[in-house]
Amino acid sequence: MYRFLLLVGLITSQLLPTQEVFSATGSGSELLEATRALYKGNLEYAVSLAKNYVRAHPREPGGLTILARIEISQGRYDLAFQHLRKALQADPGSVDALYYLGAVCQALAQEQFRQMFAIAPDSARSHEFLARSYRAEGKTDEAMEEYRATLRGNPDSVEALNALGDMEWFQSHMDEAISYYTRASAINPRDFHSVYATGAAYLRQRDDERAADSFRRALALVPDSAMAHLGLGQALLRTGDADAAVVELRTAIELEPITEVCYAGGCRVSNQSRQAYILLGRAYQKLGRSPEAAAAFHKAEELTTQRAESHQRLDHAEDFVPESPGITQ
Repeated sequence: MYRFLLLVGLITSQLLPTQEVFSATGSGSELLEATRALYKGNLEYAVSLAKNYVRAHPREPGGLTILARIEISQGRYDLAFQHLRKALQADPGSVDALYYLGAVCQALAQEQFRQMFAIAPDSARSHEFLARSYRAEGKTDEAMEEYRATLRGNPDSVEALNALGDMEWFQSHMDEAISYYTRASAINPRDFHSVYATGAAYLRQRDDERAADSFRRALALVPDSAMAHLGLGQALLRTGDADAAVVELRTAIELEPITEVCYAGGCRVSNQSRQAYILLGRAYQKLGRSPEAAAAFHKAEELTTQRAESHQRLDHAEDFVPESPGITQ
């Protein structure tokens, strides 16, 4: 319960940002003054100004958005939601109304989960939500325990099975990961994540025939998944079918020529983009197509200069391993 109060508090604090995100529309002076009154805590005055603005400008979202923010500041999210709906009816593209609507929906969802915990603290759904919370915080052990508790209450939870599979995958426990993914795909054969991730795990184990089969099943579900084509190309190359590998690898490159992975510190070219060209070069080498192999390796070198391992010889680079079973397309 304390975790939920903390989460609600964090979300509520984000609804009143330190930097002004509201853009005044229309003539504007009343909106600006209402915003200042809101920040100063003079809510009655802010309400009066905002209502006056709504009466004078019924087709503009600004006054309604201010009224919603006033309700948010007092924790009345239902009323805030109603104001924001009206604001979006006036202007469906209002950035401010959309911003606060997203935050309000998060807060309302947290409230629903809080009520659920009060009624059924040991339900499968409650454990599942706690697991998501722990996982978002990077607390893997706690998250896994909550997902296992979810399965005790709901053995058919594909989300819990996939999440457990992913966490086992990241710990290099491939047999355990495959077991969870297999259970998930048996429950829902059209679940792309579990089918693709099974292939990724088999690829890590160098069980290439099974990996290829899993990737083919994944592509039957999502034909334009660059990652599944890339994984299948790697598996086929290992089994000696270079011709088929070239087809899959070229398809992966065409679907996703260069992928950037972005973090707080900036962006870099993903490992998949580089490995696709490396593997394509290897496949061409096996087929004796030296000029095409050289071109593929040269492209990989260009991408490699953006990464720390640029000094490695590309024709002896490590085999492709998906950066995450969660990267599915």
